[in-house]
Order: sequence, then C-alpha cells, then structure tokens
Amino acid sequence: MSSQPSSPPRVVVRGSGSIGQRHARVFRQEGADVWLWPVRDRGLTGLAGVDEATGARLLDDSSGPAALRDAFVVVATDTSRHVADALEALDGGAEKVLVEKPVAPSADAAEALDAHPRRSAVWVAAPLRAHEGFRHLRRLVGRLHRGGSAHVWCQSWLPDWRPDRDYRESYSARADEGGVLRDLVHEIDHATVLFGRPLLLGAVVDSGGPLDVESDQAATLLWRTAGDFAVTVRLDYTSRPASRGVVVRSPDGTLEWDVARATVRHTSAGGEVTEQVFDHDLDRDLVMGAQARAAMALRPSAPVDERVARGAPATLTEGIGAVRLCDEARATGALVIDDLAHREGRS
Repeated sequence: MSSQPSSPPRVVVRGSGSIGQRHARVFRQEGADVWLWPVRDRGLTGLAGVDEATGARLLDDSSGPAALRDAFVVVATDTSRHVADALEALDGGAEKVLVEKPVAPSADAAEALDAHPRRSAVWVAAPLRAHEGFRHLRRLVGRLHRGGSAHVWCQSWLPDWRPDRDYRESYSARADEGGVLRDLVHEIDHATVLFGRPLLLGAVVDSGGPLDVESDQAATLLWRTAGDFAVTVRLDYTSRPASRGVVVRSPDGTLEWDVARATVRHTSAGGEVTEQVFDHDLDRDLVMGAQARAAMALRPSAPVDERVARGAPATLTEGIGAVRLCDEARATGALVIDDLAHREGRS
C-alpha cells in the first residue's frame, strides 16, 4: 500500500518589502507553499491573488490571521514591529517563527517575546551563519590551541545599499530602529559564535559623519571572551569601497575570511598558506535557501553544533543577546563622548 505524498510546508511571509519578497521567493524555491501578507499596499500586482514578482499567493488583513495557524511564519516587517508581529504569529498558532534581524530595536523591547510560553519556537535571521565560508572558518577557529586577537568588520556606503531610494527615508536613517549597530548586527552575532560569549570593554559610537541621518553611522567595539580572544569590531555606513570580513591572529597561525570574495585563507605558524573558495556564498538566494532549509528542518532547541553545521538562524536567546551587546555599546559610547566633552571643557 503506497503512502500519500506529503504536502509542502506552508510559509506565511509577513511584510512585502525587499527582504520580505526575497524570503517569499527563496522559500518557494525550497518547495514551500508561500503566502505573502503585506503590511501596507506596495502596489503588488498579479492575477487571481498571486504576487507577480515572487509567485506567492497574497493575503490581506482579513485572511492573514487565519493563515498563521500551523504555518512557518517569517516576520519581515519594520524593526519596530518585529516583536508585535512575532507575538501575533505565536498566538495565532504558528508552528515556528523566523524574525528578521534585529529581533527588536533594543533588548528591553524584546521582553514580551522572551517571556512568551512558546519562545522556543522562534528563530532570528542570521544568514551569515549559512555561508559555507563561515562554517569552515568556525572549524578552523576550533582547532586553534590558544587564543589570540580577532578583527571583524563590515564597512560600506549607505547610499549604495538601495540606489533607487533616498537613504534618508529608509529605516536605517531612523535613530529609534536604524543605525549600524542594528543594521549590521550580523557581525555581532557571528563573532560571538566564532569566539564565545563577549565581555564588552569599550565602544566608540558615532552619530555624526558624512551622512544626513539621525542614527549611528559608525561604531567600533572591543571585547574579551572566556576563550581568551580579544575582539574588535568595526561597523560603518561611511566607507568606500565596501569591505567585509574577519581576521584571526594567534600563535597557531592566521585565519582570514573575505566575505565579498567568498574565500577563507589559513596561514600556518610556519607560513604555509591554504585558501579555499566557496562559490555558493556569492549567491544570496542560495545562502538564504540554506538558512530556510535548516530553519524548517530543525527546532531552535537543537544542539548548537548541529544548528551551526546546518546553517540555521540564531535562537531567540542569541538574537536578543546580540541586540543587548549593541545596547551596551551605545551606552558605553555615550559615556566616552560625555567624558571627552568634560575633558575638553576643562582644558
């Protein structure tokens, strides 16, 4: 007696901006039955209730709530809505929820989600974890017998992010939900996976700069880990050309991850160089597809090594932890500025 073929997983994507549409397209490529629920009318076009750009079927505020039950829900709305939309999905009976980064504008703002009885069903998007280069780098870091220093950076020019839109009108420009610490929280997240739980030692956060925005334009963080790594992180919207990567230096050699080139280079203590190229990492849809597969297949409660090996997103605890470190950096940076102003006032 033959078994009936299983139906494809049903995915509801809340939010139809650029990242919401990408999620809808990627989950469809992974074989899911995808429904797109816009927050506002973005002029989506299609026939018979199907979005032309993504092929996903469309929901509205009258049909959306009922579609949440037993679905895999992606929250891809504005950061200020993430917690409320995730709570609606959980209360509506969603099987699992994937919240875009950052999970909330601040760790305090995520408190209601963290206290929800179904918090263990929540993922937080972290697609850099799905890069094959990142997973290879983590294996190499794990083979270092002694700690060392690491520099992590993501530097670019904000107006280049979406050339067809005025960057000053984007969420990135808003002080309450934008800025490099929130936008580039990926670097905070993956650095804690690579080197361990951080103890923040100092931070400089710059709101001023060449861009006409209220949010922070640049940040430099320094922390120490229990694994005996000193880590510096540089994030900014104010650099050209764009650059992103990690360099680890230790008595056991040097490791370098160039995200833009999708390469990981290992230089041994004796000077022998090995470089590997991970072409799949250059295709954003393939990377997000790996994240999507892992998020659908696993639970956030799965062992950390299994989650990282599969390219799964961050857990809710990890997502909130990354935002909390950003909060601490903002507070520390403000103290540094106050201290400098005080010293200048005395001179």
